[in-house]
Amino acid sequence: MKRKRTQERPSLIPFDDLKYELTPHLVSNLTWAHRNAGTVSAMRFSHYGYKRLASDAHQRRIAYGIMRAGHTGATLDDVTRLLAGDLLPPRKRSVETMGRKVAVLMEAACGVGGEPSTPGFFATYLDFLAEGTTLWSRFVGRRKEKIIENHRASVKVSESVSRLYEWINDDELLATEPILRTATLYWGLSIIHPHTLQLPAIDAVVLHELRAGSIDRRGLLVLPDSEPGTQALRLDGGIMAKADHLGDLTQYFEHFTIELAQALVVLKNRLDRFQDQEDRLPWLMVSPPDELDRQIFDIIEQLGSARSQDILKELSEPPPLRTLQRRLQRLTKEGLIAKHGSRKFAYYRLAEHR
Repeated sequence: MKRKRTQERPSLIPFDDLKYELTPHLVSNLTWAHRNAGTVSAMRFSHYGYKRLASDAHQRRIAYGIMRAGHTGATLDDVTRLLAGDLLPPRKRSVETMGRKVAVLMEAACGVGGEPSTPGFFATYLDFLAEGTTLWSRFVGRRKEKIIENHRASVKVSESVSRLYEWINDDELLATEPILRTATLYWGLSIIHPHTLQLPAIDAVVLHELRAGSIDRRGLLVLPDSEPGTQALRLDGGIMAKADHLGDLTQYFEHFTIELAQALVVLKNRLDRFQDQEDRLPWLMVSPPDELDRQIFDIIEQLGSARSQDILKELSEPPPLRTLQRRLQRLTKEGLIAKHGSRKFAYYRLAEHR
C-alpha cells in the first residue's frame, strides 16, 4: 500500500470524536469487494500450480516489505536467495537483514487462519522487526506462525494500540466486517506508528485481517500489486489526512473499499491468465501428487533449498535413497523443481515460473 504524507499528522487518535456513515456508495463498494473476493476464492488450480502462486505472492510481499522499511534495491531474485538460506553480497546486508524479518512476518500473518489480529499480535509483529534476525536463524525451515505464537507472550502492548482495538471491537459493524476492520487498523496503526521501519508490521496486520476475514482466503493477494504497469490499493494521502484531522472515516472507508475491490480484480485477471497457461501444461505437471511427491515438494518449498539427505530426514516415512533420487529426477524433468550442482553436492529448489 502506498500513502503520501502530505501534511503533519496528529500524534493521537481522537477516539471520542471518531465517526463514519454507512453510505450507499460504501455499501456498494463493500458488496463489489466481497463479490470479487468470493470469485477469487472459488478459482481452482492444481496442487503444484497453487503452491507456485502462493510462493510467488509470498516473495513479492517480502520484496515490497523491504522497500516499505526504507531499503531500496531489493529484487525478487534477492528474496528467492534469502528464502533458500543464501547470503547476499556485502552491499546488500541491510536488505538481507530486513528481508529475513519481513519473510517471517509475512509467513506468520498468512498462516493465522480465521483468527483476527489482536493488540498482542501487532505488538509481536512490531517487536519482531527489532529482534527478528536471531529468531530467523533459530527457526529456519520451520513454520513461522509458530514463532509469532510463542513470542507474543513476552511483548508489551502500547495503550494507544489497545485503545484502537477496543474502539473497533466496541463497534458492531467494524468488529465483524473484515474490510472495514482492516481499513480502520491500517489507518489507526499508521498514526500510532508512522516510522518507516515499523510499516512492515502494519502490513502484516493487513494481511492477517484479510486472511482471517476470508477476503484473501488463499493468501494470493499482494498489496500493492507489483506487476509492471499496475499498482493496487493506491490510497490517496489527502483523503487519509482528512480522516486524521476531522475524525470522520466515511470518505476514507469509501476510498479504501473501492481500491481493495479493484486490487481483487487485478488478482483475478492474473489468476485467469495462470489458469490458461496451466490448461496447456502436460497432464503429469498438474495431476494431484501422491503422498511422497507432495511431501518432497512441500519440504523443498519450506526449506528453500535441500539436498537428498535433508529431504530424507524430513519425510514422515523415508523411502530408500534410490527411490527418493528417482522421484527427484522425475520432478526435475517435469519442471516442478530445479537441480543445482552435481552428484553429492546437488541440492534442489522450486523451479521458477514467472
